[in-house]
Amino acid sequence: MSDAAASRWTTGRNLAAGIFGFALAATALYTAGIGSIEEYWHRSGVLWLACIAVVLSQPLALGRTGPLRLVAIAADLVLVGAFSAAIYWFLHLSAALWSGLYLLSSTDILLATTGLVALLELTRRAFGWPLAVLAGLALLYALGGQSLPGILRHAGYSPQAVAQTVWYSLSGVFGVAASVMVTLVFVYIVFGAVLEGTGAGAQMLRVATRATGGLAGGPAHAAVGASALFGTISGSVTANVVGTGVFTMSMMKRRGFAPGFAGGVEAAASSAGQFLPPVMGAAAFLMSELVGISYLSIALAALLPALLFFGGLFAAVAIEARKLGMKPVPRAEREHLTRSDLVASLLFVLPIGTVVAVLVMGRSPAMAGFVAIIVGVLAGLVLNAELRAQPWRIIVALSRGGIAGARIMVAVGAIGVLIGVLNLTGLGMRLSQLIISGGGGLLMPSLLATMLASLVLGMGLPTLPAYLIIVILVGPVLQALGAPLLAAHLFVMYFGVFSALTPPVALAAFAAAPIVQADPLDISLRAMRLSLPGFVIPYVFVTQPELLIVFADSWVDVVWVVIRLVLAIWMITTALAAFDHRRLGAASVLLRLAAALALVTIWLPVQLLGLLVASGIVLISLRQARWQ
Repeated sequence: MSDAAASRWTTGRNLAAGIFGFALAATALYTAGIGSIEEYWHRSGVLWLACIAVVLSQPLALGRTGPLRLVAIAADLVLVGAFSAAIYWFLHLSAALWSGLYLLSSTDILLATTGLVALLELTRRAFGWPLAVLAGLALLYALGGQSLPGILRHAGYSPQAVAQTVWYSLSGVFGVAASVMVTLVFVYIVFGAVLEGTGAGAQMLRVATRATGGLAGGPAHAAVGASALFGTISGSVTANVVGTGVFTMSMMKRRGFAPGFAGGVEAAASSAGQFLPPVMGAAAFLMSELVGISYLSIALAALLPALLFFGGLFAAVAIEARKLGMKPVPRAEREHLTRSDLVASLLFVLPIGTVVAVLVMGRSPAMAGFVAIIVGVLAGLVLNAELRAQPWRIIVALSRGGIAGARIMVAVGAIGVLIGVLNLTGLGMRLSQLIISGGGGLLMPSLLATMLASLVLGMGLPTLPAYLIIVILVGPVLQALGAPLLAAHLFVMYFGVFSALTPPVALAAFAAAPIVQADPLDISLRAMRLSLPGFVIPYVFVTQPELLIVFADSWVDVVWVVIRLVLAIWMITTALAAFDHRRLGAASVLLRLAAALALVTIWLPVQLLGLLVASGIVLISLRQARWQ
C-alpha cells in the first residue's frame, strides 16, 4: 500500500469511526430523552455499533506496513463480519428465546462461540489483556469446572447451557449491565465529552488556577481543584490526567515541585474525581440502579467522604509547599478572577446544575443527562465565541463521546460474560464465603481482603467497568457481614478507583509520567502517599456509616465522625510528610499515626483518647508556629 493510499485509508477510517461514534451518541440521546427501543434490539444494536467503532478507532493495522497491514485489515473485516453474524443470529432467535422453549442447535452454539471470541478480542483491543483473559477463563470454568477441586467445583454445564445463559439470554452479555449502560450511563459519557468540546474543561482549569493563585501551593492546588471538577464528569482517570495534567503538571514543576510530586498530585486528584458528586464519573447512576436507592441519596452519601479526601489532598499540597519554603505569588503578579471568568464558568456550572435540578424535579437520571447536554451545548454556543465560529466541534464532541462509550460498552459486554457464568455456577457466592471464612467471619480482615481484591480486579480498567466487575465478585462479602449495601458499593468503588494509582499497572501514573517526565513508579508511590487518607475513609464509612449522612440518626453523629476524621487526616498527612510547621522526628510521626488510628476506631473511649492526643498535637504545633 503506497503512502498516498495509506493516508486515504487512515482518513477514511477516522471518518467512519466518527460516523459510528456519532450514531452511538445519537442513540444514547434518543433513548435518554425522546423514546425507547425494544430491549433485544437496543442492547445488541448498541453492542454491534460499539464493535465497529472500536475496530475503526483501534484497528489491528495501526502501526503496521506492507503485507502485514493488508493482513491486519482483512482480520478486522473478518472480526466485524463474525460479530455481525453472531448479533444477527441473536436477534433472529430472540422471539424463540423469549418463549423459553427453544433448544439450541450446533449452528446456534457455533455462532454464540464466534460472538464471544470476537467480544474477547474487542475487549483486549480496548483495554488490554486482563479483562479479556478473565472473561475467557470464566467461559472455560463454566465448561470444565466440574473437574476442579474444592470450592471451585460445580456440577458441570454443557456448551448449550453456557451459550444459552451467556449469549442467548438477557442474563449474560446482553444482561442488566448492558441495559444500564445503554439506557442510562452512555448519555453521561456523551455528556462529559460534550462539556469538554464546548470548552468547559478549559474553563474549569482557568478558574481553578486563578482562584488558587494566592495559596503557597498555587498550581498544585489548582490541579486538585480542576482535576476534581473534570474527573466527576469524565469517567476516565487517564483522560483526566492527560486533559488537565498537560497544563497543571508543567505549572507545578515551574513553581518548584518535584516532577514525581507533580505527577502524584495530578494522578491522585484525577482518580478521586471519580467519586466526587454530582456525577461521579457516571458511576452514581449505575450504583443507583444496582443498589435500588435514588441518585440524590447516593450523591448525598458520597459527598462528605469525597470532600474530606480532597481536603486532605489540599492539606498535603500545602504542607509540601511549606516544607519547600514556598510563598504565595505576590498579589500584584497574580492573575485574578475576572467578571468574564465568572461568566465563562457557566459553561460547566449550568450543565452540572441542570443534572441536579432535573433530578430534584423528580425526572429520571437519563432525562437529566439529556437536558444537561442540551443546556451544555446552548451555553457553549452563547458563551464561547470559538465554538460559535466552529460549531462542527459539537459534532466532533458527540462522536468522541460515542467512541468512548463504545469502548466501555465492549468492556460491559465482557463483564456480562462473568455475570452469566457467576449466575450459572454460583461461584460468586462461594468466593464470598471463602473471603469471609478467610477473615474468620470478622469484618476488619474481610474488609482488608476485599480491598486487596478490589485493587487487583480494578487494575487497567476505567471507573465504570472496574466498579461493576468488583461489586459483582466481592461486593456481596461486605453485605453478608452486615455492612449497609450502599456503604459496601462505595467501598469497592473507592478501591476500584485507587487501583489506577497502585503498582504494577498504575494507569494514572503511567499516563502522567511522559507528560511530567518522571518515573511512573515514583509517581505511583507519591500518589498513594497523598491518597492514604482516602484509603482510610472507606473503612470509616463501612464501620461508622453515619459518615454517609443517609444512615445517621442525628446531625450530632455526623459532626462527631467528621471532626474525628478531619483530625485523623491531618495527623496522617503531617506524619507522612514528616513535617508540620517544622520537620518531625520519628517519635512525633509515630505518635501522630497512633492518634489517627485511635480517632477512626469504633470504640468511644479510644476515640476520646485519640481526640485528646490529636488536639494537643495541633495546639502545640500552632504555638510553635507563632514562635517561628
